[in-house]
Amino acid sequence: MKKVVFTILIVSLAIGLPFMVLDFLYKGAKEFRVPEELEKLVVDLGTGERDGELLLERYLPVPSTVELFFQSNTEGPKHLRLKSEGEMLGRTTPEVGFVVGRYTGTQSASASLVLAPGRYALYLTSGKEEGQLIVGYREIPIDQAEFARLSKIHGGDLNNPPSGYKEVYSAHLAGLDAHDEAIYTISTEKALDLGLSIYTSAQQGTVSVDFVGSTFRFRGLVSTEHRMCDQLELTLPRGEYQVKLSCQEADGQLYVFLKEGP
Repeated sequence: MKKVVFTILIVSLAIGLPFMVLDFLYKGAKEFRVPEELEKLVVDLGTGERDGELLLERYLPVPSTVELFFQSNTEGPKHLRLKSEGEMLGRTTPEVGFVVGRYTGTQSASASLVLAPGRYALYLTSGKEEGQLIVGYREIPIDQAEFARLSKIHGGDLNNPPSGYKEVYSAHLAGLDAHDEAIYTISTEKALDLGLSIYTSAQQGTVSVDFVGSTFRFRGLVSTEHRMCDQLELTLPRGEYQVKLSCQEADGQLYVFLKEGP
């Protein structure tokens, strides 16, 4: 996948990660910047209010990663919901919601979802505002062996990391009470390429896994609602980084896998 340059690190959006706001090297630019590889849909928000209006409907003949990109030059919340007739790996139900605010220039919001074959559709609920919502999208077919691996994780067989990844933490969550507890620490004296995959089978209680550095925090990489974060790729400057767990009254298991190097 395409890597995105952050102020502190480089990110390749993880498979299964439902929503991430990307805030790049500078702010304030008013123009839209949709990656060239994406198809683009422009919505004129000034034409009226919308209540679950269909924006996009597509058919996937094979299992695919669906990448979504959002920008808007209006302040009001834009509520989007994607529904799939096939399974959405890492989620209990085959639908996911997003709320998009004002993101222009080098600011955007993105999602990467793994969908089984079938139709999917994107719906919008929003108020009337003078401005636009930009939706970028593309579909990347997934190799059958890779989809089988991700399907095993979706079904609860979590010990199925990508090639080159090693287990650094695993736990049964029943009876575990943790608040922002560091479960793995990485210290590096030089820039480090890091891959991170986190899976949980929890379906009740509270579970959240964050990845934290001195100047940033990725919150909720997995939870009971989105249980799979696969191959989040980072380039980290020197420093100390921690994987942190918050958990209460949960069930299921948690696995964390890591890869160092390209």
